[in-house]
Amino acid sequence: MIRHRHSAISRGLRGCSGWEQEKIAYGVWAYMKNHPDGRCRNFELDWIGSLPGKRESRRFVGDYILNQNDVMDGGKFPDTVCYGGWTLDNHHPDAFLHEGYVSTHHTPPSPFGIPLRSLYSKNIDNLFFAGRNISCTHMGLSACRVIATCALMGQAAGTAAALACKYRVSPREIQREHIEEVQKILLEDDVMLPGFPREVSSLTAEAESDYPLLQNAVDRNMDETENGVWLACGEPCVYSWKTPVELSGCRFIFDTILSFWDKRMRKLETLPDRKEMPPMLVREFHVDFLVQGEWRTLIREKEVHCRMFRRNWEPIEVSAVRFVADDVWGVEKKAHIFTLEYR
Repeated sequence: MIRHRHSAISRGLRGCSGWEQEKIAYGVWAYMKNHPDGRCRNFELDWIGSLPGKRESRRFVGDYILNQNDVMDGGKFPDTVCYGGWTLDNHHPDAFLHEGYVSTHHTPPSPFGIPLRSLYSKNIDNLFFAGRNISCTHMGLSACRVIATCALMGQAAGTAAALACKYRVSPREIQREHIEEVQKILLEDDVMLPGFPREVSSLTAEAESDYPLLQNAVDRNMDETENGVWLACGEPCVYSWKTPVELSGCRFIFDTILSFWDKRMRKLETLPDRKEMPPMLVREFHVDFLVQGEWRTLIREKEVHCRMFRRNWEPIEVSAVRFVADDVWGVEKKAHIFTLEYR
């Protein structure tokens, strides 16, 4: 499979005719496959698109057209529902015919916000859209087109659409009347929204603990700032209250190495050195409640693969609660955790 140079090939193809694009693509593949140093001897070409070099799709017009200035200013919108982090990556229209580097990059603040007003139609009452067809300019698209950002748009549009069905209103009315609810749901579902901190539960905020970072509702490292806590396997993290409180749920966020960029590359998981789970990800854990002076185990989980764990139960009056990571996926036996929240 072609992996490392796919984007470079597609950059160069834009601006050429369809036949010329295919000739160039196969020519580059022949060069790679037959290179004397054997660099791609074991690679396979498994697919070339019917429209080589296709980057932009038809874009729709929403209540707001996201543009270059918005991206460079950090996308500060009151109706932010997702974010991007890519550069403004503009490709020369002459492609291979251009003498010089074919791409120009402008680096915006990362992450930058994307508004809900760019994810629904201006003149079709019941139309949401997400991905490379959102309401944006050519330059705005150059920073929003990458797959991870498109996926976040899809989650945002789906969440807003669900509320539109719930309230039987249009996408525009969701933006005007229910945007805070959309944002609250997305934040609860582990979507980071720039400029919109998630509100931690009052029970968690009031608890006494030796690990305040786990109580601050910041669910990932940002700007090289450590927002998590390392716990050795078997080391308890205890929250306690001066008087008994009623708990009826929890929300935990573990570390799955979101900053590890190449884990998102297609088929890289099949390589021998990419099969491992994140070593600091909690694999097994249990949660004990202190009820009338006696510790009782309420939750015990094994073979955990997810970053977020949530559970609700019938209210229980407790004086303290302790979380213990019994095992992780790596050999160092240390868990990295961002949030332990009780409700």
